[in-house]
Amino acid sequence: MKWLLRFVFALILSLTVSVVSAQDAPFTIQADDVLQPAVAALYEAKYGAAPVFADADADLLATRDRAVLPADFVGAPPHFLPDAFFVTESQQAAEFVEFAVSPDGQQALIDAGFLPASITVIDQVGNVVEIPQPVRRVITAYSIATYLVYGVGASDRLVSAGYLGARDPVGAARMEAIDPRFPEVSSVVISQTEINVEQVAELQPDVIFTSTRAAWLDTVAELRIPVVLFQGESPERMKESMLLAGQVFGPNAAAQAAAWVDYYDSIFSQVVDQTDDLSAEQRPRVLMVGTEPLRVISGDMYQTDIIAAAGGQSVTAELTGFWNDVNLEQIVLWNPDTIIIVPYGNVTPETLINSPEWQIIPAVQNGQVYKMPSWVAPWDAPVPDSVLGIIWLAQKLFPGRVELDCAAEAVTFFNVFYGHAIPQDEIAAVCAS
Repeated sequence: MKWLLRFVFALILSLTVSVVSAQDAPFTIQADDVLQPAVAALYEAKYGAAPVFADADADLLATRDRAVLPADFVGAPPHFLPDAFFVTESQQAAEFVEFAVSPDGQQALIDAGFLPASITVIDQVGNVVEIPQPVRRVITAYSIATYLVYGVGASDRLVSAGYLGARDPVGAARMEAIDPRFPEVSSVVISQTEINVEQVAELQPDVIFTSTRAAWLDTVAELRIPVVLFQGESPERMKESMLLAGQVFGPNAAAQAAAWVDYYDSIFSQVVDQTDDLSAEQRPRVLMVGTEPLRVISGDMYQTDIIAAAGGQSVTAELTGFWNDVNLEQIVLWNPDTIIIVPYGNVTPETLINSPEWQIIPAVQNGQVYKMPSWVAPWDAPVPDSVLGIIWLAQKLFPGRVELDCAAEAVTFFNVFYGHAIPQDEIAAVCAS
Protein backbone atom coordinates (compact mmCIF):
# COMPACT_ATOMS: atom_id res chain seq x y z
CA MET A 1 0.00 0.00 0.00
CA LYS A 2 2.79 2.41 0.90
CA TRP A 3 4.50 1.94 -2.47
CA LEU A 4 1.21 2.63 -4.21
CA LEU A 5 0.69 5.87 -2.31
CA ARG A 6 4.19 6.98 -3.23
CA PHE A 7 3.61 6.14 -6.89
CA VAL A 8 0.31 8.06 -6.95
CA PHE A 9 1.93 11.04 -5.23
CA ALA A 10 4.77 11.11 -7.77
CA LEU A 11 2.26 10.87 -10.66
CA ILE A 12 0.10 13.71 -9.30
CA LEU A 13 3.16 15.81 -8.67
CA SER A 14 4.40 15.36 -12.21
CA LEU A 15 1.00 16.38 -13.62
CA THR A 16 0.20 19.35 -11.38
CA VAL A 17 3.40 21.27 -10.62
CA SER A 18 4.94 23.69 -13.04
CA VAL A 19 7.69 22.30 -15.21
CA VAL A 20 11.02 24.08 -14.83
CA SER A 21 13.61 23.94 -17.58
CA ALA A 22 17.22 23.13 -16.84
CA GLN A 23 18.12 26.70 -17.76
CA ASP A 24 15.59 28.20 -15.29
CA ALA A 25 16.09 25.79 -12.40
CA PRO A 26 18.14 27.15 -9.49
CA PHE A 27 20.06 23.88 -9.41
CA THR A 28 19.93 20.37 -10.81
CA ILE A 29 19.68 17.12 -8.90
CA GLN A 30 21.05 13.67 -9.56
CA ALA A 31 19.10 10.95 -7.76
CA ASP A 32 18.40 7.25 -8.10
CA ASP A 33 14.96 6.54 -9.53
CA VAL A 34 13.72 5.18 -6.21
CA LEU A 35 14.69 8.42 -4.41
CA GLN A 36 13.30 10.87 -6.96
CA PRO A 37 9.70 10.93 -5.61
CA ALA A 38 10.86 11.86 -2.10
CA VAL A 39 13.25 14.49 -3.44
CA ALA A 40 10.46 15.86 -5.65
CA ALA A 41 8.16 16.11 -2.61
CA LEU A 42 10.76 18.17 -0.78
CA TYR A 43 11.43 20.37 -3.81
CA GLU A 44 7.73 21.01 -4.36
CA ALA A 45 7.28 21.94 -0.70
CA LYS A 46 10.20 24.37 -0.87
CA TYR A 47 9.78 25.93 -4.33
CA GLY A 48 6.28 25.01 -5.55
CA ALA A 49 7.74 23.48 -8.70
CA ALA A 50 9.13 20.22 -10.04
CA PRO A 51 12.88 19.66 -9.77
CA VAL A 52 15.16 19.15 -12.72
CA PHE A 53 16.88 15.78 -12.49
CA ALA A 54 20.16 15.25 -14.29
CA ASP A 55 22.04 12.06 -15.11
CA ALA A 56 25.42 13.49 -14.12
CA ASP A 57 27.29 16.67 -13.11
CA ALA A 58 24.38 17.92 -10.99
CA ASP A 59 24.54 20.54 -8.24
CA LEU A 60 23.07 18.09 -5.75
CA LEU A 61 23.36 14.34 -5.37
CA ALA A 62 20.74 12.28 -3.52
CA THR A 63 22.04 8.81 -2.83
CA ARG A 64 22.31 5.83 -0.52
CA ASP A 65 25.87 5.05 -1.54
CA ARG A 66 28.42 6.05 1.13
CA ALA A 67 31.19 5.24 -1.34
CA VAL A 68 30.70 8.74 -2.78
CA LEU A 69 32.01 10.25 0.48
CA PRO A 70 35.73 10.90 1.01
CA ALA A 71 37.59 8.06 2.72
CA ASP A 72 38.46 10.31 5.69
CA PHE A 73 34.91 11.67 6.10
CA VAL A 74 33.88 12.03 9.77
CA GLY A 75 30.27 12.47 10.81
CA ALA A 76 27.07 12.03 8.84
CA PRO A 77 26.03 13.67 5.56
CA PRO A 78 22.57 15.32 5.69
CA HIS A 79 19.95 12.55 5.69
CA PHE A 80 16.43 13.20 4.43
CA LEU A 81 15.41 9.53 4.74
CA PRO A 82 16.84 6.94 7.14
CA ASP A 83 18.99 5.44 4.40
CA ALA A 84 19.41 8.34 1.97
CA PHE A 85 21.42 11.54 2.07
CA PHE A 86 22.52 14.56 0.06
CA VAL A 87 25.92 15.66 -1.22
CA THR A 88 25.86 19.29 -2.31
CA GLU A 89 28.00 21.28 -4.70
CA SER A 90 26.38 24.75 -4.66
CA GLN A 91 25.03 27.31 -2.17
CA GLN A 92 21.52 27.21 -3.63
CA ALA A 93 21.50 23.46 -3.22
CA ALA A 94 22.82 23.85 0.34
CA GLU A 95 19.80 26.02 1.24
CA PHE A 96 17.51 23.31 -0.10
CA VAL A 97 19.32 20.65 1.91
CA GLU A 98 18.96 22.73 5.07
CA PHE A 99 15.21 22.81 4.45
CA ALA A 100 15.08 19.10 3.64
CA VAL A 101 16.50 18.05 7.02
CA SER A 102 14.52 20.63 9.02
CA PRO A 103 11.18 19.94 10.74
CA ASP A 104 9.47 21.58 7.75
CA GLY A 105 11.23 19.15 5.43
CA GLN A 106 10.27 16.25 7.66
CA GLN A 107 6.66 17.44 7.55
CA ALA A 108 6.70 17.56 3.76
CA LEU A 109 7.92 13.96 3.65
CA ILE A 110 5.34 12.92 6.25
CA ASP A 111 2.56 14.53 4.19
CA ALA A 112 3.81 12.67 1.12
CA GLY A 113 3.97 9.33 2.94
CA PHE A 114 7.74 8.91 3.00
CA LEU A 115 8.15 9.34 6.77
CA PRO A 116 5.83 8.28 9.62
CA ALA A 117 3.56 10.79 11.37
CA SER A 118 4.61 9.37 14.74
CA ILE A 119 7.25 7.04 16.11
CA THR A 120 7.39 4.75 19.11
CA VAL A 121 10.58 4.62 21.17
CA ILE A 122 11.60 2.67 24.25
CA ASP A 123 13.37 4.93 26.71
CA GLN A 124 16.18 3.88 29.04
CA VAL A 125 13.92 2.54 31.77
CA GLY A 126 11.80 0.56 29.33
CA ASN A 127 8.88 2.96 28.92
CA VAL A 128 7.18 2.79 25.52
CA VAL A 129 6.71 6.37 24.35
CA GLU A 130 4.80 7.48 21.25
CA ILE A 131 6.07 10.77 19.82
CA PRO A 132 4.29 12.68 17.01
CA GLN A 133 6.60 13.80 14.23
CA PRO A 134 8.29 16.10 13.54
CA VAL A 135 9.50 17.25 16.94
CA ARG A 136 9.85 21.03 16.76
CA ARG A 137 10.03 21.92 20.46
CA VAL A 138 11.87 20.04 23.21
CA ILE A 139 12.53 20.73 26.89
CA THR A 140 15.59 19.13 28.46
CA ALA A 141 15.19 19.20 32.23
CA TYR A 142 18.39 17.15 32.56
CA SER A 143 21.66 18.84 31.59
CA ILE A 144 23.13 15.61 30.23
CA ALA A 145 20.23 15.33 27.77
CA THR A 146 20.81 18.91 26.61
CA TYR A 147 24.18 17.96 25.20
CA LEU A 148 22.68 14.88 23.56
CA VAL A 149 20.38 17.23 21.64
CA TYR A 150 23.37 19.28 20.48
CA GLY A 151 25.28 16.14 19.57
CA VAL A 152 22.55 14.95 17.20
CA GLY A 153 22.24 18.36 15.55
CA ALA A 154 18.81 19.31 16.95
CA SER A 155 19.73 22.27 19.17
CA ASP A 156 17.48 24.62 17.17
CA ARG A 157 14.50 22.74 18.65
CA LEU A 158 15.35 23.46 22.28
CA VAL A 159 12.91 25.79 24.05
CA SER A 160 14.21 25.27 27.59
CA ALA A 161 17.33 23.49 28.75
CA GLY A 162 19.69 22.98 31.65
CA TYR A 163 23.41 23.45 30.99
CA LEU A 164 25.87 21.84 33.39
CA GLY A 165 29.21 23.60 32.84
CA ALA A 166 27.71 26.86 31.55
CA ARG A 167 26.87 28.40 34.91
CA ASP A 168 30.08 30.43 35.18
CA PRO A 169 30.96 33.36 32.87
CA VAL A 170 33.54 31.39 30.87
CA GLY A 171 31.24 28.45 30.24
CA ALA A 172 28.33 30.74 29.42
CA ALA A 173 30.40 32.73 26.91
CA ARG A 174 31.57 29.54 25.23
CA MET A 175 28.05 28.17 25.08
CA GLU A 176 26.72 31.40 23.55
CA ALA A 177 29.48 31.23 20.92
CA ILE A 178 28.29 27.71 20.05
CA ASP A 179 24.60 28.66 20.16
CA PRO A 180 23.46 32.32 20.13
CA ARG A 181 20.09 31.15 21.49
CA PHE A 182 21.72 29.96 24.72
CA PRO A 183 20.67 32.95 26.90
CA GLU A 184 17.04 32.54 25.81
CA VAL A 185 16.92 28.75 26.09
CA SER A 186 18.63 28.65 29.50
CA SER A 187 16.54 31.47 31.00
CA VAL A 188 13.65 29.19 31.97
CA VAL A 189 14.68 27.03 34.92
CA ILE A 190 13.27 23.50 34.73
CA SER A 191 15.33 20.95 36.61
CA GLN A 192 15.08 17.37 37.80
CA THR A 193 13.88 18.57 41.20
CA GLU A 194 11.50 21.38 40.30
CA ILE A 195 9.04 22.07 37.54
CA ASN A 196 6.30 24.62 36.94
CA VAL A 197 3.47 22.89 35.10
CA GLU A 198 1.97 26.15 33.86
CA GLN A 199 5.34 27.23 32.52
CA VAL A 200 5.81 23.92 30.73
CA ALA A 201 2.35 24.21 29.19
CA GLU A 202 3.17 27.71 27.91
CA LEU A 203 6.33 26.43 26.22
CA GLN A 204 4.25 23.84 24.34
CA PRO A 205 6.96 21.19 24.01
CA ASP A 206 6.43 18.21 21.74
CA VAL A 207 8.59 16.11 24.06
CA ILE A 208 10.45 16.41 27.37
CA PHE A 209 13.85 14.83 28.00
CA THR A 210 14.83 14.13 31.61
CA SER A 211 16.54 11.54 33.77
CA THR A 212 15.19 8.57 35.63
CA ARG A 213 15.72 10.56 38.85
CA ALA A 214 13.31 13.40 38.01
CA ALA A 215 11.01 14.07 40.97
CA TRP A 216 7.97 15.39 39.06
CA LEU A 217 7.12 12.69 36.53
CA ASP A 218 3.64 12.04 37.93
CA THR A 219 2.85 15.76 37.92
CA VAL A 220 3.87 16.42 34.34
CA ALA A 221 2.03 13.29 33.16
CA GLU A 222 -1.17 15.32 33.54
CA LEU A 223 -0.11 17.43 30.55
CA ARG A 224 0.03 14.34 28.30
CA ILE A 225 3.35 15.45 26.83
CA PRO A 226 5.67 12.58 25.85
CA VAL A 227 8.53 12.20 28.35
CA VAL A 228 11.71 10.31 27.47
CA LEU A 229 13.93 9.16 30.35
CA PHE A 230 17.70 8.83 30.00
CA GLN A 231 20.23 6.90 32.08
CA GLY A 232 23.66 6.74 30.44
CA GLU A 233 25.98 5.60 33.23
CA SER A 234 28.17 3.29 31.11
CA PRO A 235 29.71 3.45 27.63
CA GLU A 236 27.01 1.18 26.22
CA ARG A 237 24.21 3.13 27.91
CA MET A 238 25.82 6.37 26.78
CA LYS A 239 25.69 5.18 23.18
CA GLU A 240 22.08 4.07 23.66
CA SER A 241 21.30 7.60 24.92
CA MET A 242 22.68 9.17 21.76
CA LEU A 243 20.85 6.78 19.48
CA LEU A 244 17.60 7.32 21.41
CA ALA A 245 17.92 11.11 21.15
CA GLY A 246 18.63 10.84 17.43
CA GLN A 247 15.61 8.61 16.87
CA VAL A 248 13.29 11.23 18.39
CA PHE A 249 14.31 13.98 15.95
CA GLY A 250 14.13 12.13 12.65
CA PRO A 251 16.45 10.69 10.01
CA ASN A 252 19.14 13.38 10.02
CA ALA A 253 19.51 13.36 13.80
CA ALA A 254 19.49 9.57 13.83
CA ALA A 255 22.33 9.51 11.29
CA GLN A 256 24.28 12.07 13.33
CA ALA A 257 23.82 9.96 16.47
CA ALA A 258 25.06 6.85 14.66
CA ALA A 259 28.07 8.81 13.39
CA TRP A 260 28.91 9.86 16.96
CA VAL A 261 28.71 6.25 18.12
CA ASP A 262 31.14 5.26 15.36
CA TYR A 263 33.49 8.09 16.34
CA TYR A 264 33.27 7.20 20.04
CA ASP A 265 33.96 3.52 19.35
CA SER A 266 36.96 4.44 17.21
CA ILE A 267 38.51 6.69 19.87
CA PHE A 268 37.66 4.27 22.68
CA SER A 269 39.22 1.30 20.91
CA GLN A 270 42.35 3.24 19.94
CA VAL A 271 42.99 4.28 23.53
CA VAL A 272 42.24 0.81 24.90
CA ASP A 273 44.47 -0.84 22.28
CA GLN A 274 47.38 1.45 23.19
CA THR A 275 47.14 0.52 26.89
CA ASP A 276 46.00 -3.09 26.50
CA ASP A 277 49.40 -4.66 27.17
CA LEU A 278 49.79 -3.05 30.60
CA SER A 279 49.75 -5.31 33.64
CA ALA A 280 47.61 -4.54 36.69
CA GLU A 281 50.74 -3.25 38.47
CA GLN A 282 51.41 -0.81 35.63
CA ARG A 283 47.92 0.68 35.72
CA PRO A 284 47.72 3.73 38.01
CA ARG A 285 45.30 3.68 40.92
CA VAL A 286 43.01 6.63 40.26
CA LEU A 287 40.76 8.52 42.65
CA MET A 288 38.15 10.82 41.11
CA VAL A 289 36.63 13.41 43.44
CA GLY A 290 33.63 15.64 42.91
CA THR A 291 32.41 19.01 44.11
CA GLU A 292 33.90 18.33 47.57
CA PRO A 293 37.35 16.80 48.25
CA LEU A 294 35.82 13.86 50.12
CA ARG A 295 33.00 13.21 47.64
CA VAL A 296 33.98 10.40 45.27
CA ILE A 297 32.55 8.47 42.35
CA SER A 298 31.11 4.97 42.60
CA GLY A 299 31.63 1.93 40.45
CA ASP A 300 28.14 2.42 39.02
CA MET A 301 29.04 5.76 37.46
CA TYR A 302 30.25 6.48 33.93
CA GLN A 303 33.42 8.11 35.31
CA THR A 304 34.65 4.68 36.45
CA ASP A 305 34.42 3.47 32.85
CA ILE A 306 36.37 6.50 31.63
CA ILE A 307 39.17 5.67 34.06
CA ALA A 308 39.23 2.04 32.88
CA ALA A 309 39.16 3.05 29.21
CA ALA A 310 42.13 5.36 29.80
CA GLY A 311 44.12 2.51 31.32
CA GLY A 312 43.70 3.27 35.01
CA GLN A 313 42.07 1.52 37.95
CA SER A 314 39.42 3.35 39.93
CA VAL A 315 40.06 2.89 43.63
CA THR A 316 36.34 3.47 44.31
CA ALA A 317 35.09 0.85 41.87
CA GLU A 318 33.56 -1.21 44.68
CA LEU A 319 31.27 1.63 45.81
CA THR A 320 27.67 1.66 44.62
CA GLY A 321 25.05 4.28 43.85
CA PHE A 322 26.20 7.71 42.77
CA TRP A 323 28.36 10.20 44.66
CA ASN A 324 29.67 8.81 47.94
CA ASP A 325 30.95 10.88 50.90
CA VAL A 326 33.99 9.29 52.54
CA ASN A 327 36.68 10.28 55.05
CA LEU A 328 40.38 10.93 54.56
CA GLU A 329 41.31 7.73 56.37
CA GLN A 330 39.55 5.74 53.65
CA ILE A 331 41.44 7.63 50.93
CA VAL A 332 44.71 6.82 52.72
CA LEU A 333 43.76 3.14 52.59
CA TRP A 334 42.97 3.40 48.88
CA ASN A 335 46.46 4.90 48.35
CA PRO A 336 45.80 6.51 44.91
CA ASP A 337 48.65 7.24 42.49
CA THR A 338 46.62 9.91 40.67
CA ILE A 339 43.73 12.13 41.72
CA ILE A 340 41.33 13.57 39.15
CA ILE A 341 38.92 16.39 40.06
CA VAL A 342 35.72 16.82 38.06
CA PRO A 343 35.42 20.01 35.95
CA TYR A 344 32.46 21.44 37.88
CA GLY A 345 32.64 22.75 41.45
CA ASN A 346 35.29 24.77 43.25
CA VAL A 347 37.78 22.02 44.12
CA THR A 348 41.14 22.56 42.40
CA PRO A 349 44.48 20.72 42.51
CA GLU A 350 45.73 23.48 44.83
CA THR A 351 42.89 22.65 47.24
CA LEU A 352 44.52 19.28 47.90
CA ILE A 353 48.17 20.13 47.32
CA ASN A 354 48.05 23.02 49.81
CA SER A 355 46.21 20.99 52.44
CA PRO A 356 48.49 19.56 55.17
CA GLU A 357 46.03 16.71 55.79
CA TRP A 358 46.32 15.51 52.19
CA GLN A 359 50.13 15.43 52.15
CA ILE A 360 50.10 11.80 53.27
CA ILE A 361 48.53 10.73 49.94
CA PRO A 362 51.15 9.61 47.32
CA ALA A 363 49.33 11.36 44.48
CA VAL A 364 49.52 14.66 46.36
CA GLN A 365 53.15 14.13 47.33
CA ASN A 366 54.06 13.51 43.67
CA GLY A 367 51.96 16.32 42.21
CA GLN A 368 49.71 13.86 40.36
CA VAL A 369 46.55 15.87 40.99
CA TYR A 370 44.63 17.19 37.97
CA LYS A 371 41.31 18.85 37.23
CA MET A 372 39.65 17.27 34.22
CA PRO A 373 38.90 19.98 31.66
CA SER A 374 35.78 20.86 29.79
CA TRP A 375 34.89 23.28 27.07
CA VAL A 376 31.32 23.66 28.26
CA ALA A 377 29.94 20.19 28.92
CA PRO A 378 32.07 18.34 31.51
CA TRP A 379 34.31 15.74 29.93
CA ASP A 380 33.77 13.25 32.78
CA ALA A 381 29.96 13.04 32.42
CA PRO A 382 27.93 10.79 30.06
CA VAL A 383 27.73 13.47 27.34
CA PRO A 384 29.04 13.38 23.76
CA ASP A 385 32.08 15.47 24.80
CA SER A 386 33.26 12.69 27.14
CA VAL A 387 35.10 11.10 24.23
CA LEU A 388 37.63 13.92 24.68
CA GLY A 389 37.88 13.16 28.40
CA ILE A 390 39.05 9.63 27.60
CA ILE A 391 41.86 11.00 25.43
CA TRP A 392 42.87 13.64 27.98
CA LEU A 393 42.94 11.22 30.91
CA ALA A 394 44.91 8.57 29.01
CA GLN A 395 47.53 11.18 28.14
CA LYS A 396 47.75 12.25 31.80
CA LEU A 397 48.15 8.68 33.00
CA PHE A 398 50.55 7.61 30.24
CA PRO A 399 52.38 10.62 28.73
CA GLY A 400 53.65 9.81 25.25
CA ARG A 401 52.02 6.39 25.09
CA VAL A 402 48.64 7.36 23.61
CA GLU A 403 49.18 8.82 20.16
CA LEU A 404 45.89 10.66 19.79
CA ASP A 405 46.09 14.46 19.88
CA CYS A 406 43.52 15.84 22.33
CA ALA A 407 43.41 19.33 20.76
CA ALA A 408 43.18 18.04 17.18
CA GLU A 409 40.39 15.65 18.10
CA ALA A 410 38.56 18.44 19.94
CA VAL A 411 38.65 20.62 16.82
CA THR A 412 37.23 17.75 14.76
CA PHE A 413 34.64 16.89 17.41
CA PHE A 414 33.25 20.40 17.73
CA ASN A 415 33.21 20.95 13.97
CA VAL A 416 31.33 17.72 13.31
CA PHE A 417 29.00 17.38 16.27
CA TYR A 418 28.40 20.99 17.34
CA GLY A 419 28.90 22.72 13.98
CA HIS A 420 31.32 25.06 15.74
CA ALA A 421 34.87 26.12 14.90
CA ILE A 422 36.53 26.02 18.29
CA PRO A 423 39.59 28.32 18.72
CA GLN A 424 42.58 26.03 18.28
CA ASP A 425 44.92 27.88 20.61
CA GLU A 426 42.34 27.92 23.40
CA ILE A 427 41.46 24.26 23.14
CA ALA A 428 45.14 23.35 23.00
CA ALA A 429 45.60 25.14 26.34
CA VAL A 430 42.57 23.32 27.77
CA CYS A 431 43.92 19.92 26.69
CA ALA A 432 47.31 20.75 28.18
CA SER A 433 45.84 21.72 31.56
